[in-house]
Amino acid sequence: MKKNVNRILVITVSMICLTYAIGCHKVKIVNETTSDLNIYPYLQSNPSQFSEWAKIVDKSGYAGFLTAYGSYTMFAPTNDAVHLYLMEVNKPSVDAFSQAEAKDIVTFHLIQDTLPTNVFKDGKLPTVTMYGQYLISGVTNTGGVSSITINRQALIVQGNIRTGNGLIHALDHVLKPATKSSAQLISDNPALSIFKQALVATGYYDSLNTVSTATPKRWFTVLAETNQALADSGFTSYNALFARLSNTGNPLNPLDSLHIYVAYHIIPDARYLADIASANSHFTLQPLEVLSSKLDGETVLINDLDFNGVHEQGIELARSSSDVSTTTGVLHIATGHFRPKVRVPFPVYWDVADFPEVRKLPAIFRKPGATLDFAYGTLKDFNWDNPANVMTYSGDGPASSNFPTYYGDHLTVPMGTTSRHHWIEFRTPLLVKGRYNIWICYRASKGSGTLTSSTPISGSNCPVQVSFDGVPTSRQFNFCIQRPLGTDGELLALGWKKYADSSRIPNSTAFQYMSGKFVGTVDVSTTDRHMVRFDVQPAASTGNPNNYLDMIHFIPVDWPSQYLPRMGTNGAFVNF
Repeated sequence: MKKNVNRILVITVSMICLTYAIGCHKVKIVNETTSDLNIYPYLQSNPSQFSEWAKIVDKSGYAGFLTAYGSYTMFAPTNDAVHLYLMEVNKPSVDAFSQAEAKDIVTFHLIQDTLPTNVFKDGKLPTVTMYGQYLISGVTNTGGVSSITINRQALIVQGNIRTGNGLIHALDHVLKPATKSSAQLISDNPALSIFKQALVATGYYDSLNTVSTATPKRWFTVLAETNQALADSGFTSYNALFARLSNTGNPLNPLDSLHIYVAYHIIPDARYLADIASANSHFTLQPLEVLSSKLDGETVLINDLDFNGVHEQGIELARSSSDVSTTTGVLHIATGHFRPKVRVPFPVYWDVADFPEVRKLPAIFRKPGATLDFAYGTLKDFNWDNPANVMTYSGDGPASSNFPTYYGDHLTVPMGTTSRHHWIEFRTPLLVKGRYNIWICYRASKGSGTLTSSTPISGSNCPVQVSFDGVPTSRQFNFCIQRPLGTDGELLALGWKKYADSSRIPNSTAFQYMSGKFVGTVDVSTTDRHMVRFDVQPAASTGNPNNYLDMIHFIPVDWPSQYLPRMGTNGAFVNF
């Protein structure tokens, strides 16, 4: 017992001594995750390059937190750049800046995020500056040497300088923020006087002249039409524009056509040319009306569309006079006149095997017997879950007796529950807003055994749930089930149709394989391109390697016929 007491006493004394030792020695607490200098100390330690900029940072009051831990990107003008700027603003030295002026300068060069140059693109940087305006990046080539530009005002002379709390990119000029709103810039430009009057008449001038104080900040992108663009369309004055477009006589009325015209030229976001070109469509201030966009070489086009078999030439955004940052957003100049068009729903018989990437390959596109695997990420309008999988284009030819597909080609989309595609997404052609029935048109197939028109055989089962813009349709279809026999009326009642032209199919069995399956009715809320998705269902077998997708039909619910026309292997539409 005495031994146990002594042992406890020794342990207690040891703990007291350890506690005393800790209390008598200073414990070092590490606040940084790197031994690198933080941004402000780095500037101070490189006076030959950044001493003037360090003075501006100190004057702004931001030296403290740029010394502390954080995550920032600073665009730091060199000493030569600061000296040039002082001459431009007629200041004898950095000391002549007030603290408020210095703060504005520094915050326009500072982003609360770590952005290396490899994430820069031709357009705005992903995070807004602490000043509250976006910076844009680009590339210039001089004498065979490429350099990154910032705001078209400065070059990065040394990038990706790593510090303990972020990155520094050295600039050869000081960046200058926008000082005028979109409305003011439009007002200052005589070539935009008609469009300016339309902005005033509709009330949008005030919206484009008011700097947002909301969090997050609200931005507007304006696609302004020049007087010349309007004159080319017959509008030589605002009065002429008003006379033609104002159907109510009150442009402030949201239902007035002049009001709609102006609202259709404003995107509620900050979008530079690269942002516009990289997306297929953009919502505008006119509810449910979108602008389509595309990049044709180096040209950014608005509303360049194939509509109901007719190509509608798009309107170019002038590169040299667009991408202008303002205090309220971005200003672009359109070289032509455009406005929303009144359209009615019409059928879209979509050939899914006709897409830009294969059209660029004349040795493959619609050539009998030609096949090509497209790897993950190579098709702009298609996406799927497994990067190891491919999408296969196959040219069957117009004389194929076993694959009588529309225009003699199809996509092979192997789906299953293991290593095959679990889901596939397709971006549709332009659909006019309205209510449509969706038909999936495919060549039924099997892995082995006998194909049936009611249930899939054992070992070959590929049920698929279709979704439109993320909403599942009311019915599924199965790549391994062929349509049943029957008249057009009987098949429609069962949710099937004969979509292929039987007059060009000598093989009657192959004709029955060509199956059109109704999967549901959808409301298309905007005239735009939309997303269709296939999700393989858990009941599927491990995978059918031979799923052949030919077309997807979007037919208005009140259209005279859901099963005519039929589709020929030569691309013809046949109404019998």
